[in-house]
Amino acid sequence: MRPIFTGADKEWGKLAEAWLNDWMQICYVDGSSWWDGLFLESVGIDRDGDMLTILTTTATGFPQLQQVPWHQMGVRDLMTGPLTEGPYAGLEMVNGVILSRLGRAVAYRVLGKTSEQDRDIPSTSAQLTRDPREVGQARGISALAPAILDLRCLATLGNDIRVASQMAAKIGLVVTNQTGIADVSDPAYALSEQAAINPTGIRMEQMQGGTIQYFQPGENVTQLKSEIPSEAQDRLQERLIKQACLAMGWPVEYVWGLDKMGGASARIVLEQVNRVTSDRHQYLSQACKRRCAFAVARAVELGLLPAYKGADKDKGGAYQFRFTSPPRLTADSGYASRDAIEGYRAGMRSMSEILGEGGLTIDEHLDAIEQDELNIRARMERSNLPRSVFGILTPNGQPPDMLPTP
Repeated sequence: MRPIFTGADKEWGKLAEAWLNDWMQICYVDGSSWWDGLFLESVGIDRDGDMLTILTTTATGFPQLQQVPWHQMGVRDLMTGPLTEGPYAGLEMVNGVILSRLGRAVAYRVLGKTSEQDRDIPSTSAQLTRDPREVGQARGISALAPAILDLRCLATLGNDIRVASQMAAKIGLVVTNQTGIADVSDPAYALSEQAAINPTGIRMEQMQGGTIQYFQPGENVTQLKSEIPSEAQDRLQERLIKQACLAMGWPVEYVWGLDKMGGASARIVLEQVNRVTSDRHQYLSQACKRRCAFAVARAVELGLLPAYKGADKDKGGAYQFRFTSPPRLTADSGYASRDAIEGYRAGMRSMSEILGEGGLTIDEHLDAIEQDELNIRARMERSNLPRSVFGILTPNGQPPDMLPTP
C-alpha cells in the first residue's frame, strides 16, 4: 500500500511520494506506522466488524491518524430517540453513528471515561471502514458472527480433548482383578515414611537392570492406549473450522486441505484467495486516498511541500494517488511467469499490470534496469572485460562479446 502519484506534474509527485513515505513511518498518534495501522484495521473489519479512523493534527498542525476500537464508539445508558442537545440535536444516533434524515453518517460518538469526555467527530474528519451486509447498516458486523456458536463449540471440544489427553498421559498401566479395587492386604497400604525409607515387604523390588513385579492370582496388567482425539472428533473439528471460513468468505481449502489438492484445483483456490485480498485492497485504497490527500494538504499548509500546479490542478493533485498491491499468491511461479509473458506478447496484459502483481511500478522496474546496465558498463570500463561476462543481454541467446567503448 505505497502511494504512487498518477497526476501530470511528475516532479511534484516525486516530492509528494517521498514525503508521504517518510510520514507513513509515524503517521498514527501512538507512533505506529502506516502498515501496522492498515493491518490492525483489516483485522478489526473481520473480527470486530468495523474500525473508526480519525484524521487529526498535532498542536503544530502536523497530520496524524487515530484509530478508535469498536467498543469506544457507541451510546450510554441505552439512549433512545433523537439527540436533544449539541450541534446534531434532532438527529438519530444508532450505536454511536449519528445519521442524517436521509440515513447518511454525519458524525460518530466517541466515548470517554465519563459522559463529559464524550465527543462527536464529524464524518468529514473521520472514516468508518467496514464490510456492509445490508442497506441502512450503520455499524459493521463481524465476519465471524455466523460462526460464533460453532467457534464456541470448537473451543469447548478442544479443551475437553486436551484435558482427556492429559489424564491419559498420566496413566501408564491398568491393573484389573476380580474385585475391581485395590487389595487391602497389600503391604503397600501399611507403608509409612520409615517404611518408604526402608521398604521391607513391598511388592516391587529394585533389581540391577530392571524391576520385578509380583501379582496376586486373578490380576492382569495392561498398557493404557489412548484413542483421543478420535477420528470422529477430528472430523467435527474440521467441519467447524470450515464453517468459520465460509462465514468469513475465505476459501476453505486454503486453510484446511490444500495439500490434498492437485495443481489445477490448488490454482483455483489461490485465485479465490487473490480475489479476496484484491477486494480488500481496493476497498482500503479508497480510504487511503483520502488520508493521503489530508496529509498532503496539511503538508502544503505547513510549507513542507510546494503547492501543486499541474495540468490537472482542477482535480486536486493531493488526490492523484494509487496504491501498490500485494504480490499475488501462486502455486507455480514458473507457470504464472509464462502466462504473464504470453499475455504480454499477445497484447492482452500490460507491463504495469504484470509488475503491479508483484508490488512494483513500471517506473521502479525501468529505473532498476537502467541502474543495472549503468553499473555493468561502469565495471566493463573499469576491468576491460566483455559484456558476456556479466550475463546474457537479450532473451534470444548470448550476444557477441561487446567490449567497452574506448
